[in-house]
Amino acid sequence: MRRVASALDLSSSKIAGLTRYWEAKRGRRPMPLWSDIDPAEIKPLLPHLLVTRYERNPFRARFVLVGTWLAQYAGGDFTGRYLDELDFSSELDTDWPSFHLQFIKDARPTFGVCRFLTESGLEREYESAMFPIAGEDGITVERALGIEDFPVGADTVPDERIIAPAPRVLAPGTAPAERQPSAGPSLAPIAATDAEFRRCLAEAKLPTSDLLGAGKRYFVLMEAGQCRGYGGFELRGSHALLRSIVIEGRERGHGYGRTLVHGLLAEAAKLGLKDAWLLTETAVPFFAALGFAPCARDVAPPEIASTQQFTELCPASAKLMRREIAG
Repeated sequence: MRRVASALDLSSSKIAGLTRYWEAKRGRRPMPLWSDIDPAEIKPLLPHLLVTRYERNPFRARFVLVGTWLAQYAGGDFTGRYLDELDFSSELDTDWPSFHLQFIKDARPTFGVCRFLTESGLEREYESAMFPIAGEDGITVERALGIEDFPVGADTVPDERIIAPAPRVLAPGTAPAERQPSAGPSLAPIAATDAEFRRCLAEAKLPTSDLLGAGKRYFVLMEAGQCRGYGGFELRGSHALLRSIVIEGRERGHGYGRTLVHGLLAEAAKLGLKDAWLLTETAVPFFAALGFAPCARDVAPPEIASTQQFTELCPASAKLMRREIAG
């Protein structure tokens, strides 16, 4: 993170608004209490908010509220997950574990600009701020009220990688404002003959001639009743060959690609498959960020090497990649 002195050094009106709100709530105190924060008073900011709660002995940071905007670009809702359970390796210059330790030590707001790697391998920036929230003693930092936003003029939406962002509802008894997990995208099975699926593939110049056949499964990624993308895999022995992965044009750059791939891997895991393979010409950085490693073509198992994708449809320049499937 490239730190700046205050919200005045950032372009986000949302961060400026949350700064004013936090200052008003703390009054003459070092920081406000959680009971001072009323989500209804900052409703327009909620999609961009990230609330972290700190545990001591040992120190751990748990994300207790993840706004819908953050969940979308992260590729899924990670409400209820601990920082040390997640992989933020697409962040290029922020050591988040060290950051949180310093944050509770300093007990004051922080502002900055973070860089991250998009699913297409491009570097982008977002603006960020975190505000300390006190425990009952009024001194110890119990929570962090964070906010993230794209700077004015940015033409893309971030898609920071989160590994296994398992959505879940927090335990009963948690404060109401912390008990609302964001609704995330989900997969639904579709037929290989689905007209919209084929249209989307054709528009992306991806093959459709080999969609039919035994052992081929396809899914649509849906969110709020809207299609975000499609993808599937072939069952080849104990292996899965990922294929036909495409995001609707207007939805690209929002992190749906990561969500889709994670969903396909989860479906393959349900079937007991041990690893996933794919061929790509243009998306090596994207799949590498998801744990796929490049392989020489001659190491492909016979079940993968005999597929039509491998032998006919993908050119020799396409890179072969592989990763284990967690059961």
